[in-house]
Amino acid sequence: MPSSKSLLSSFIFISILFLSCNSSKTPKEEDTRPYFEGEIKLSETRGLYGALTKVHTTYYISENKIKREQKWGGVYSVLDNYAGIIIDLEKDSVTMYYADKFSNVRNKHTLSIEKYKSYLVTKTIPNGIPSPVDHTFELLPEYKLIHQVKDSTVIQSFTSDFTRYHDDSDFLNQDVFDSKDIKVKRELLEMIFMNLPEEINFPLKSESKLTFSEISNDSIIKGKQTKALDQFARKLLRKKDSTIKKESDLEKLAKNKWLNFGLQILKKGVDLNIHVTTEVSEFSVRALLDVDVSMPSGDFVDVLDFDDFINDLPTGGGGDFDD
Repeated sequence: MPSSKSLLSSFIFISILFLSCNSSKTPKEEDTRPYFEGEIKLSETRGLYGALTKVHTTYYISENKIKREQKWGGVYSVLDNYAGIIIDLEKDSVTMYYADKFSNVRNKHTLSIEKYKSYLVTKTIPNGIPSPVDHTFELLPEYKLIHQVKDSTVIQSFTSDFTRYHDDSDFLNQDVFDSKDIKVKRELLEMIFMNLPEEINFPLKSESKLTFSEISNDSIIKGKQTKALDQFARKLLRKKDSTIKKESDLEKLAKNKWLNFGLQILKKGVDLNIHVTTEVSEFSVRALLDVDVSMPSGDFVDVLDFDDFINDLPTGGGGDFDD
């Protein structure tokens, strides 16, 4: 039978071991999961004729490097224009490029990561198509989180969260599905996706849509809504009928079935026109080859001035949604 002295020694040893183990833990343990490596392609449709004017964006991702390239699909694929960006953290290098088949323009610009980050604050990169950077999170003027559902669904075998946002007007919403299991360095993500909300990881699906059709016609005519589109609708009614002088006249219009029918069609048309959907079309987890994260073939002109480079990027072409 062990003595009281040996029991006390054992107790002290176990206590020290327990305290030592606990002291090594931090309030927030570091995420030791491996970084994602592979290829993700997203397909985007925009506006009323989105099915005809698809946009394809391909991401080649590894721990310290990412390449993003975008080009038109659908009926516009004949243009064969594309734009891209290659970011290499180890080489402290960012290369942006753009190619236009018809004008025979092939430009590129290379700069340091620090310089690139400073330009993101002081410069505006056009949101036309194709673009070297991703403007998915610049679709709303201001992002306000409505709610988030963790582990909402599975996309390409990855468990994804669902997050819904709206802007100040409350009639423009954006739904985002992203997966924390696709681990990408935050620095890379924030240099690729403009205005990325801090709670979003790599987005696998995004849908931006107007909810104008959910506002009642009566509300628009009587002016109960104070948002921009309501004000626009009231001005439109006043221009269409010069006899409208008082609020009571607007109330009478609210009972006009043909006017209400026309407003319903108008609202639905606006909703369809301002509708952008992006989702995964191809996906592969694999070791990247050098060619995957290299410049495309062809002779590119090295444009030394950043402003000169971005001035040659398309400023429109984003379908019905863009300015």
